[in-house]
Amino acid sequence: MSTDRTAENAIPNKDKRPSAVRGLDAIGTSGGSTQKFADVEAIERLEDAERRYHAIFDSAIDSGIIALDLDGLVTNWSRGAERLFGWTEAEMLGQHADRIFTPEDREAGIPASEIENARRDGRASDERWHLRKDGSRFFAHGALTPLSGTRVAGFVKAVRDVTDQHASRAALEEARLRAELMTAASRLGTFDYDLVQGTLTWDDNCRALFGLPPGAPVTYAEAFLQGVHPDDRGPAEAAVDVALDPASGGKVEVEYRTIGIEDGKVRHVAARGQMFFEDGRAVRLLGTVQDVTDARIAEARLRETEQRLRLANRATNDAIWDWDLVSNHVTWNEAVERAYGHRLADVLPTGEWWIGHIHPDDRERIEDSIHAVIDGEGSDWTDEYRFLRADGGHTEVLDRGYVLRDAEGRAIRMIGAMFDQTDRKRIEASLREEATGLAEQVEQSRGELERLWASSPDLLLVIDFNGFFRRVNPAWTTVLGYTADELVGHHVNEFVIGDDHAQTTDAYTLAASGGSPTVVNRYRHKDGSLRWISWAAAPSGELTYATGRDITGEIEAHEALRQTEEALRQAQKVEAVGQLTGGVAHDFNNLLTVIRGSVDLLRRHGLPEDKRARYIDAIADTAERATRLTNQLLAFARRSALQPQVFDAAANLLALETMLRTLGGSRIETTFDLSDAPYWVETDPSQFDTAIVNMAVNARDAMAGEGTLSLRVSRVDTLPPVRGHAAVDKPHVAVSLTDTGTGIAPDQIDQIFEPFFTTKDVGQGTGLGLSQVFGFAKQSLGEVEVRSEVGRGSTFTLYLPEAAAPLINAVGASETEPLPRGACILVVEDNRNVGEFATHALAELGHESYWAQDAEAALAKLKQDAEQFDLVFTDVVMPRRSGIELAEEIARQYPKLPVVLTSGYSHVLAQEGSRGFPLLRKPYSIEELASFLADAVKDKR
Repeated sequence: MSTDRTAENAIPNKDKRPSAVRGLDAIGTSGGSTQKFADVEAIERLEDAERRYHAIFDSAIDSGIIALDLDGLVTNWSRGAERLFGWTEAEMLGQHADRIFTPEDREAGIPASEIENARRDGRASDERWHLRKDGSRFFAHGALTPLSGTRVAGFVKAVRDVTDQHASRAALEEARLRAELMTAASRLGTFDYDLVQGTLTWDDNCRALFGLPPGAPVTYAEAFLQGVHPDDRGPAEAAVDVALDPASGGKVEVEYRTIGIEDGKVRHVAARGQMFFEDGRAVRLLGTVQDVTDARIAEARLRETEQRLRLANRATNDAIWDWDLVSNHVTWNEAVERAYGHRLADVLPTGEWWIGHIHPDDRERIEDSIHAVIDGEGSDWTDEYRFLRADGGHTEVLDRGYVLRDAEGRAIRMIGAMFDQTDRKRIEASLREEATGLAEQVEQSRGELERLWASSPDLLLVIDFNGFFRRVNPAWTTVLGYTADELVGHHVNEFVIGDDHAQTTDAYTLAASGGSPTVVNRYRHKDGSLRWISWAAAPSGELTYATGRDITGEIEAHEALRQTEEALRQAQKVEAVGQLTGGVAHDFNNLLTVIRGSVDLLRRHGLPEDKRARYIDAIADTAERATRLTNQLLAFARRSALQPQVFDAAANLLALETMLRTLGGSRIETTFDLSDAPYWVETDPSQFDTAIVNMAVNARDAMAGEGTLSLRVSRVDTLPPVRGHAAVDKPHVAVSLTDTGTGIAPDQIDQIFEPFFTTKDVGQGTGLGLSQVFGFAKQSLGEVEVRSEVGRGSTFTLYLPEAAAPLINAVGASETEPLPRGACILVVEDNRNVGEFATHALAELGHESYWAQDAEAALAKLKQDAEQFDLVFTDVVMPRRSGIELAEEIARQYPKLPVVLTSGYSHVLAQEGSRGFPLLRKPYSIEELASFLADAVKDKR
């Protein structure tokens, strides 16, 4: 038998006789009878083994058994292989085994690779797609192993169809991936709490809702309980406790807030879970958590806008309604009474009342159309119907509504407006009636139609099916500014804005096919402005007749609703100004009461000298208080004219030590943390001291007279960011006052610097102390920062830019000598009363004076005889030319003539200073006036 027919050794012989019989023929009779019987017996045993082999080989009908030679040619093909692949044994014997592989596997060399792997490793196993005789494919598991114990070398391959298992695995994997994607897309987190082992398992979505990073370890106490908002821990634990009882069904549904364990962010979380029991004992809790923060925030904002919406409703004559779809509560504005006669007190706030007042013939249609929007995904609703008036008649209305939805898309509210369109409907009906019989009745009805055409306030139009104007009524000129000659023969889209071209084209196309279109589009007015026009049309013959109503006002009214929030913000600003004005008026009225009362008492005859002195002191003290009040207001407004000097902040603080201890009282311990090194700043030392005292008084009141006040001065390289302002990278001196008082509530931190804001009882404070601190800090190019904790106290830190050390003057200062009596002073003051006071005061000091009412009069007087004056004393704020401008002009023309400025307030002084001229602040005493004048004359000598 030749080597290229090795298949004959592995398959049944084509000769129907058993192979053993054929072998006996080959042996012949040459061996003797005994030997012959022995050989026959051996052959029979061989045939029996061969029959068993083939029975086993062909009985594996669920698997295909294939024998291959070393070159991959088929030497044996089982019945199972015939069933799987469709080829018969005769068709496959001697064929190469790559026939059962897919073309792409053959191209990739998979058959040869499989034989090589089996030869090298003793086995090659894989799962892949295989090819049937009919060209179909199936997924199979195949194992190829070398033949052993046979005379002829080769391989045997077992193939089993696993297409169903493969499809099941693929479907399972697809379902798993889909579940993961759905969970991620819905932002659901999952949890698994094993109550027996006490272990808690979260996915990363769940961790994120508690402010934890992916993979962070979690426990019930340190993750769940710690992450739940303290106010919500009780309800959350109670929900779990209820689910522990098998009688409850084991369901957990609870909503709570979380505070991110690492990010500190507050979130609203909805949790749903199912408890599982064994032998009546809760053993496991599985469930999901979902972030519902956006929904809760949206609900809160919705509540905030309700009041604004009610106010905006009054801005229109249309009946505006607000329908809470959750509670079925409908709110109407006053127009429902003005337009339709229904008293608000008699209107039931329900959807049923509204629907019940719709004409019976329209009711079902309106209910269907409005619920189609509410129950669907839309937001805009528009429809027309007849509405029942209080007098029993019906009004044709056009109603528009807008649906508000929560974060999950559920309709929760609907707001709309309906307006009376009875006249419009009457015109439309008349127009349609006339259009229907126009061909036959044109001569009879021309006069009436023309009157209607000419008098209609709405736009009337005849347009062809291609969109070209054929006729327009005079209302086009009134509403849009175009004459008939400018319209007729032109295409409608020449006047409609580009964004509305498509819907306009759809409308006249629908009319051409016999429909009655309605459309709202925007036209460009001849002056360039936009107008919203609502159209209704009907075709007749080869033309379309349409009527349009200008609804720009209604559209603008809806836009006004959206602008309410901005208007409210402006109202809050006005309220703040009113609060400031009221506070100033209140305090100044108190001061003026003391002054006026004291003056009235001083006018009494026979008043004892001690009482006269007491009333005079009361007036002086009240004037000083008024001065402090105006200075505090100017400091807060950053309009106080500072007199900056370079000084040591620590030294000034030390100089205030006795005063601060006295302010605090015996039960407040005042400590100072001051180093020997100087802390130089350049600002107004008087305002600095006032700011320190105001902060100390505030601390004393916060401690109710008992506690510890600590003052500290330090140097910082950078001004930290405060109230949203960026950090300033330059050295600052920080003066800190720390108290052990009640602290400041977080919602009041941003209010404490507002003028007249105070938590004290009436009469115990003006509320301007901290306002002065704030204004002084800002005007000094610094900042004031507050850090506070309720129940533990507060720290106020005043930051001022660090200044260079001042140069030391070797010449000692000399005492200021008073101005010699008899000096002549030019007084420039536009206020007659103040001018007369200044001249009288100078006369008391023994000086002569001349009063000029403005800068021009003063310059004219100097031009006459400047030599007669020793000094000019001028107000800053005057009409036409200010005191500073006058002083600069005098310095230019008369450089040796000294000038002293005086003012109670000037924005120029606040922004630019006195430009080197000495400034005496109003109100001033006679002693201060004398000192300033003497200093000014001395400096000019």
